[in-house]
Amino acid sequence: MPTSSPVCRRGVSLVELLVCLAIIGIMVSLMFPAIHSVRAGMARAECADHKRQLSLALDMYCDARKGLLPPPPTPPNPGGWAREILPFMEERALFDALDVRQTVAAAANASAARNRPPMMRCMFAPWRDSEVRGVAPSDFLLVVSPHNPADQTRRPGPRRVKDFSAFFYHAPKDATAPWPRSVEIDLVTFNSRAVDNWPVWHPAAPTGGLGSLTDGGL
Repeated sequence: MPTSSPVCRRGVSLVELLVCLAIIGIMVSLMFPAIHSVRAGMARAECADHKRQLSLALDMYCDARKGLLPPPPTPPNPGGWAREILPFMEERALFDALDVRQTVAAAANASAARNRPPMMRCMFAPWRDSEVRGVAPSDFLLVVSPHNPADQTRRPGPRRVKDFSAFFYHAPKDATAPWPRSVEIDLVTFNSRAVDNWPVWHPAAPTGGLGSLTDGGL
């Protein structure tokens, strides 16, 4: 009977395995910066889109109110722009669920306050705890300024678009106001705060002020 010769099988040596692992490691390390750059670009685009959507909702509110801007915030109760533009963001149920007669922390507002609209979130912002436990802060604030500061003064009550401008900006790192309690300041106060004493997390923040953080408005 003929006997078959044994088959010689050559395995992978340790050196070859190490070389393959080194090549794979180098390729992965080269891919990480590209992946990070793509993710950062997507986050910037999404954040800018959220600001544009907020501005559009504010425009629609002003059109529906015959040129009136939303009333100023009434802390610690929900109110101001963050609540008033909800119906124009397809969030009518959330608008109805917020009781402006009670505080954000009240039991009647607890469920609605925890349901922060995604449009008020920016991926660049670090996670921050607000003044109300379980309620996240908004990552944007509204700056309202008179067109003619010498003749117009900022006072409570309705303000007309023809007399004032409104712009959405990124909120600073230390902003802790919960989202139903709108964050709104006047332009004078905004310009008086430097980056040194009002840290801003957005990568486009200039060294001497916060002016480049706007994406337009009314």
